[in-house]
Amino acid sequence: MKRLILLQNDYPGTGKSTLAQCFSHYLRQYGVAHQMVSLTEEGEEAQSGTLHLETASLTPRELLACLDESPLTILDIDTGAGEFFHRFYEEHEIEAILGEAGISLSVVLPITSERESFDSVVQAAEVYSDNAEYLIAHLITSSYEDDDKVWDSSYAARVMDMFEAVELHIPEIGFQMDTQLKARHLDLAEVLRHPEEVQMMGKDFEKWLARVQGQIESTRQFLFGDAFRPTIMVAPPKKARRKRAVKA
Repeated sequence: MKRLILLQNDYPGTGKSTLAQCFSHYLRQYGVAHQMVSLTEEGEEAQSGTLHLETASLTPRELLACLDESPLTILDIDTGAGEFFHRFYEEHEIEAILGEAGISLSVVLPITSERESFDSVVQAAEVYSDNAEYLIAHLITSSYEDDDKVWDSSYAARVMDMFEAVELHIPEIGFQMDTQLKARHLDLAEVLRHPEEVQMMGKDFEKWLARVQGQIESTRQFLFGDAFRPTIMVAPPKKARRKRAVKA
């Protein structure tokens, strides 16, 4: 079965594009066939190295044709385009279209410790309901424990409990990495798009990326399902902390 991995959150700074590139980097290591697609509002510049869909011209036929190009599609919905895609999904009964085409849906919702970033979680649950699997990706801003307290006490967390959402934790970059990126006028997503840039970032970046890849490894089956068909045999990254959002 083909797989659509949908990344969305209209709250800015949740790391959607970086996370999408982390997924792609992980899949490239194993030689897994996939494509990167971005959905942007009209006039917005698309990311390099990705296919581009625009909200102003998107049709169900265009979306389905795009998804048919690869067994696994990572669709990064640009900040501000989330509400549009929700309306598009409901008005055109995309749920039925995906089902008929044999495409399963995973919804990845990156969040920070800011409660405002949780709003998109509740909205996504209302739109996709039990027709999708959910993954909450925490962008760590202080510590696992502090950020967990904010999330665990939220209504959004209780909603995700009902859908048995899986959680992963994306560590923030350190001061040295941030300084290096600024000096080279790059962001994390741009670095991850280019293997030669990854090699030039040094040991701190390698350690950060290894932690992220370990998180992805721990959720691989849930996230990619049967669409994960490796053509390269590599030693898997060391598994990092995994948390399933199930509470008493």
